[in-house]
Amino acid sequence: MFRLILNRCKNRHFQLFKVQSILIALLPAKKRSAVRSLRRKDYIVRNVQRSNVRLLISIIFIFVTSLANAQSVELSAGFNRLDYQTGVGYGHRWNHFHLTSKLEFGVTSTFAQRRITPRISVGSSYFLVRKGLVDFGPEIVYAYSRQKLIIQGKTAHNWNEVYAGYRLQVGRNVKFVHSVNGGWINESFYSSTLGKRVNFNSLGIYAQIGVSYTF
Repeated sequence: MFRLILNRCKNRHFQLFKVQSILIALLPAKKRSAVRSLRRKDYIVRNVQRSNVRLLISIIFIFVTSLANAQSVELSAGFNRLDYQTGVGYGHRWNHFHLTSKLEFGVTSTFAQRRITPRISVGSSYFLVRKGLVDFGPEIVYAYSRQKLIIQGKTAHNWNEVYAGYRLQVGRNVKFVHSVNGGWINESFYSSTLGKRVNFNSLGIYAQIGVSYTF
């Protein structure tokens, strides 16, 4: 009888969950209750696992934040060969080591061309010089940006940037920030002519100025 039901379901293109519902309905009441209980337990376990992952991420974030000597927020404006960027950043400093994450938007693309171009970057600096009001040292930055150049296109252009340069900070709580970095840019997009995604690599530069507040 089960085989007959399955064949009919396949012929009518029923979805898998509908087939499972029919089979469960044909089971005795006790077995149906057991199956539903197992499904509830599985649902509870999945929710608990997700909650544990969120809790672990929160603990790691709080732990890293508590170990930082200083935290800062930053407003910046910069440019590379793709566009002008403006955005906000958040930083942590452990003695000479400084870590910054930033969210920016392409100025020309977003306001003039009305194409939102988000740019996410993570940078790490090591201040070799820390004299009074001046912090200076090498910096490494990774950035990712995305833009849909063709409105009708199904895929967007993606840029990955890896830079190395320097970072300069002047001030106490309120700091003037300046950095210049040069490195590699990878552009990835889908070519309708070739029928596949293609990549172009080139050299680039990124420079920025900004103001940060340390608390």
